[in-house]
Amino acid sequence: MVTSIEEAKRKIEDASLRANKLEKPQFVSIVKQIAQFDPLSVYYNGRHLYEGKRFFWKDAYNPFYLVGFDYAHIIEKNKGRDRFKYVEEEWKRFIEGVKENKTPFGTGNLLFGGFSFHPYQKEDNLWTSFPVSRFYVPKVLFTSYNNEAFITFNRYIKQGESVEDIIKEMEHIEETFLASDILPSQVYERNAVQHEVAPEEWKRAVKHATEQIRSGEIEKVVLARELQITFHEKIWSEYALSRLLEEQNLSYIFAVEQDSQCFIGASPERLVKRVDGEVFSTCLAGSIPRGHSAEEDEKLGEELLNDEKNLFEHKLVVNMIEKAMKETCLNVYAPEHPTLYKVKHIQHLYTPIKGKAKEGTTLFELVEKLHPTPALGGYPKEESVEVLEKLEVFERGWYAAPIGWLDGDGNGEFIVGIRSALLRGHEASLFAGCGIVGDSDPQSEYEETKTKFKPMLSALGGMNNDK
Repeated sequence: MVTSIEEAKRKIEDASLRANKLEKPQFVSIVKQIAQFDPLSVYYNGRHLYEGKRFFWKDAYNPFYLVGFDYAHIIEKNKGRDRFKYVEEEWKRFIEGVKENKTPFGTGNLLFGGFSFHPYQKEDNLWTSFPVSRFYVPKVLFTSYNNEAFITFNRYIKQGESVEDIIKEMEHIEETFLASDILPSQVYERNAVQHEVAPEEWKRAVKHATEQIRSGEIEKVVLARELQITFHEKIWSEYALSRLLEEQNLSYIFAVEQDSQCFIGASPERLVKRVDGEVFSTCLAGSIPRGHSAEEDEKLGEELLNDEKNLFEHKLVVNMIEKAMKETCLNVYAPEHPTLYKVKHIQHLYTPIKGKAKEGTTLFELVEKLHPTPALGGYPKEESVEVLEKLEVFERGWYAAPIGWLDGDGNGEFIVGIRSALLRGHEASLFAGCGIVGDSDPQSEYEETKTKFKPMLSALGGMNNDK
């Protein structure tokens, strides 16, 4: 339900009365329809009020944007294999407590956040501001979907708060965030120093993994590595987002700020989406660079579609996702043969998978069953994750992990945080991985990771400054 000013005042007054009577803050969600806006400009306009507390989300398949600020309600867990269940139970408890009316898609009580790849993280790792699970209902949320736009205000009303002051605050935020739809140009020299973290050790890890695969211990493992970049000035996430929106428009574009860090990327890979009981997942496994001409691009695509190594790797992922979905869904369907999914620097083997959620199946349950797919961890799941934990020389944090949103009706979507970087002031850590099978060549896999670094390298302006 979209709220008028009069209705907003009434809701706040009612919440204020309940807060005074119960001596406990009361939650309200106010949704207002607004004119279409530029999502990136809104994200930028909120910087001076909410830097370190912003998020940005763009759907890969639909004209759907979310831009959120600050925290009205937080659900967080710092460790533990029960993190999916914990967040789900806390979310259910919150929803039952607020009992809001139905609102337009992507508005109102919307929960946004993510998990780390592993259920435990070292305390001295890069990801100091990103725990193993962190979700929140934003205080201010801008939503653009198809040809409609909305602003949502979520907050707890405390005892004795002035209704008029709250209304004025909301009006001020709306006016400030929509004041300009132009992102100011950034003038700087993008001189960057790049440092590859232990590349030779990574190649040795690939060789070791192939030996374990050939011995029959596992069938596949995904090994990732880190590239560090240092710039002379601070990296502002809005300018990286601007480049990603321009260059990676067929991917999910996301940015999640936590204090002085920002996790940002352009992921082509959906983990799972659930809307009105319909469930969708995506298999992206097996890749090759784009060509420099249409003819070369087509030739490379055909090569990928007929490459036994990549087809084997892709089929492992399809089989695992199908199996997981059949445990929770009806009428699961996947095409027999993959097609190509092409983004700017790379093309992938692509298979969409869909089904109908069984009664009681939740989005968090689907996320837990699917993460990590063989495209991000390996196969079999538990054994391959143990191998990558031993062989990788960095902490994955939220890289290759589920990031997404859901609403009070159980609708929502999670992607995997690949083609991504962790921004820390004037430094950035980029991450990329490859699926390793028995006949993988360490140098070829190394070159593939270099291709997968390109989206974020280009977005940050560090493409041609290797040192």
